[in-house]
Amino acid sequence: MRRAIAKRTALAAGMLLAALAAAPALAAEDAVRRGAVPVGIADLPHAGDADQAETAKDLGLNFLHTKVRWDEPTEGDYAWTDFADDDPLARRLAQLKEAGYTVAVTFKNVHDDRKHLPRYLESRPFNDPAVLARWAAFLEAFLGRYGEQVDFVNIGYKVNNYFSKHEKEWPGFVRFVGTGSRAIRKAAPRASVGVVLNDNDDPARFWKDVAPACTHLALVYTVPASIIESNPPANALDPRHAKFFGRTLESAVRMGGPRKVLLLDVACPTHTAIDASPALQARFITLLFGWLRRAEPRVAGLTYINDKDWPYEATKNALKKMFGDQILEYRGFIRYLTSCGLRDENGRKKPGYAAFKNTLEAYRKGR
Repeated sequence: MRRAIAKRTALAAGMLLAALAAAPALAAEDAVRRGAVPVGIADLPHAGDADQAETAKDLGLNFLHTKVRWDEPTEGDYAWTDFADDDPLARRLAQLKEAGYTVAVTFKNVHDDRKHLPRYLESRPFNDPAVLARWAAFLEAFLGRYGEQVDFVNIGYKVNNYFSKHEKEWPGFVRFVGTGSRAIRKAAPRASVGVVLNDNDDPARFWKDVAPACTHLALVYTVPASIIESNPPANALDPRHAKFFGRTLESAVRMGGPRKVLLLDVACPTHTAIDASPALQARFITLLFGWLRRAEPRVAGLTYINDKDWPYEATKNALKKMFGDQILEYRGFIRYLTSCGLRDENGRKKPGYAAFKNTLEAYRKGR
């Protein structure tokens, strides 16, 4: 089974490489202005997706943020041993770097409200000596193989979502981050280290404990909506409002102190059922790049959440399998999740697509 997966992964990577070769990320006339912040859309282009490779080229992306797992089913059994000298991830990263991309990798040891450790360690706390020893060994092996192609390494994704509900585990995770940071700096000294926080759930409270182990602050920002915070999305565009996005991001910049801020999976919905609209999303994106121009010296990189809406029915059914029928009481939340793309689920471009493309180009040209 594992080798079959490896074969499919290698084939997908080959398709991606061919697409990238045919459509390099940035044409010579679109060269990035010196000092401009790298900008991307999450994990775009995905391996093996020629359509997304073309979208990445059209939008002028040059930043990839991808999430990976600590993949070690048994001690010392690493996924890449199946590939010998023909490793699709290594080839993908090398090709992206050659095309001018900045690359961030986030380990999903904590992902939103869930904890993920290898199965043979999953019952142990984060600060268990065996966990810490294997974590350091895995990172050194992973970055020994891929580290030259990686610019940012994050330990955990939106970790405050999990630890706000499991506070007793937080001190152990702080130690886990410290161990990981030392291993990363040993194996990939050029890579910057961070922990991804969510702009909700009091990020400052958690940041102060992990900051000593980090060289950047990573933050996910989502435009508020009535179904989440009793605030319509329009409040995020109003400079007079406490939820104005610029105020939130400036707070993150101050929180980072001397460390730059890595903004990941920035999201703005478009569905009218949650008081949003395609026009509102386009306006937000335009304002976002205006803010980025002013904050440029303090921002390390920026990614938007996705180029295309997640399919509504498939997302709803997947959430039902995870949480049961009670999730249907939160249809507004599902509408949020499935309306943040720059294109709808059928691929039709929203006004936000043109806003993203045009304002990114203007930002890079210093306009």
